[in-house]
Amino acid sequence: MIRLTSLGHAAVLVETATQRILVDPWLTQRLDRFWEHHPEVPDDLSRALDGGVDHIVFSHHHFDHHHFPSLAKILDDSDVDFDESPRRAPETNCVFPVGPALPRFTASGLGHQAMPWTLRRLGFERLTPVTPGDTVQLGDVLVRTFVSNVPFPEMSLLLQTSDGNVMLCGDSILHESTVQFFDRPDAPRVDVAFVPAHSVSPPGVLTERRPLIDPQGVKARARANFDHYVTTLNARLTIPSSFGWKVSGEGAEDYDWCNRTIFPFTPFEALQRLRELDRRGALWGPGQVLEIQEGTTVLHHAPSAPDGYDFESLFAEVTMDPDFVVPAFDPERDCWGRQTRDNERLIGELMELLVGTDFWYRALDSGASHTLSLHGDDGVTSAYLLEPVSGRVVHIGTGAARKHTAEDSGYTEIAAGTLQSLLDGELLFGSSYVLWASNSNLLSAVFHHPVYYTRYVEQVLGAAAGSERKIDA
Repeated sequence: MIRLTSLGHAAVLVETATQRILVDPWLTQRLDRFWEHHPEVPDDLSRALDGGVDHIVFSHHHFDHHHFPSLAKILDDSDVDFDESPRRAPETNCVFPVGPALPRFTASGLGHQAMPWTLRRLGFERLTPVTPGDTVQLGDVLVRTFVSNVPFPEMSLLLQTSDGNVMLCGDSILHESTVQFFDRPDAPRVDVAFVPAHSVSPPGVLTERRPLIDPQGVKARARANFDHYVTTLNARLTIPSSFGWKVSGEGAEDYDWCNRTIFPFTPFEALQRLRELDRRGALWGPGQVLEIQEGTTVLHHAPSAPDGYDFESLFAEVTMDPDFVVPAFDPERDCWGRQTRDNERLIGELMELLVGTDFWYRALDSGASHTLSLHGDDGVTSAYLLEPVSGRVVHIGTGAARKHTAEDSGYTEIAAGTLQSLLDGELLFGSSYVLWASNSNLLSAVFHHPVYYTRYVEQVLGAAAGSERKIDA
């Protein structure tokens, strides 16, 4: 028998006769100050991991799949005797994708996390790098990996056992090589496939506060991507997956406009689509369990939700509404932190970190400049022209931020206090969406800088060490 437990979003615990495999762990309710699990993760769900796991498999490096605060939480196993070591990291095998290209900055997540460094820094010693497309044997489970159609190492997974076959696609974009594999007459039959429902988003809504443009077209593309996956895998049961979050600030921020404008195709809509395609489908939430035995799949509801989840109501909260108004960016409202250093010093720090980023290299090729508007705590907005090639910064005006268009060569607007908070590492990049408006990746390139990634890992380790000292005391 194969037993699958949903831990929310893309996180799944897979249990076979001999192996416990944890896939894409994000185990806290909040990912960061911007995203949280939706549906909520039951408080006692982490007990499913008592006793540790044999393997942790990561589909890719993004923070919601390679969440090192969650990894730090599962390093210690409380279910041990006093004379046993609670440290599980040295004996847990970690499987992750690698590619031929060197690590690079990416446009989402927490930048290109160096997974081997993170895992070793956290104390994991058994590392198994995998080139997507290869296979790896994990006890009684054969794991086939498939390439994702993205410019960084990412893989979907086919777990094959004598009791059944499970396809975990994570966020992966379907690659033609996957289609060719499942077109083969000897391709294994998939009992359960977890297929991403959300694979495209309308452009510019978060980054530039653009109103929705062609929402029906975006929905159609998302539905077509889902259909292609479904027909390719031809699974006995398909579960729309990797859509287990919503936008939610830590404070009193109202981000409902995000949730109603950036998700074109929810799992509930995907389930309806499966019915239209005459395919067997289901939805499951955190804590719910699937069991597969001899080709038969049974869904069990979570003990914390004996009647299951009201998925229709839950996903109504994150269903795209073409008439929903996207508010204009306002640096007085859309801000975090306070400014204690002057604009010139903040911009100087920004320019230093810009060197060596992908934005900087592109600017060297094109000679492009960039307009940065900083809104100070004193209410004054100052505009600066940044020249990455020469390193020169020119103050070009004070007053209200000028209106920008999509045709501008490059602009960014941000509150100076937010910029200082980002430079000081108080915010993760993934937490800073909607805190600026820009038609370029200037700030995302800077805050994907490895210094922020490594700094945050050290903060997590420091917090874990502090908890251990408190327990010992």
